[in-house]
Amino acid sequence: VAVVYEAPHAEAAALYAARCGYLEPGWKELPGRILDVGFWGCWWVLRRRLRDYDVNEEEFGALPPRLRRLEPRQLRSHR
Repeated sequence: VAVVYEAPHAEAAALYAARCGYLEPGWKELPGRILDVGFWGCWWVLRRRLRDYDVNEEEFGALPPRLRRLEPRQLRSHR
């Protein structure tokens, strides 16, 4: 399990607000700061948000049905 959360300051920041223990965010604020959760090799929030993100349905609407569908073996982004 991996959790990605938003930190208020960089770890190396020398600001007073970053070093003072009394100004650190509390545990109650943690759920609102979580960006994504990774489990079993998959980022759950990121996967849902990026599903078909770059597909323009109107661009491929005029193609015949056999060309609208790609097989995994046809996708070659790198070797």
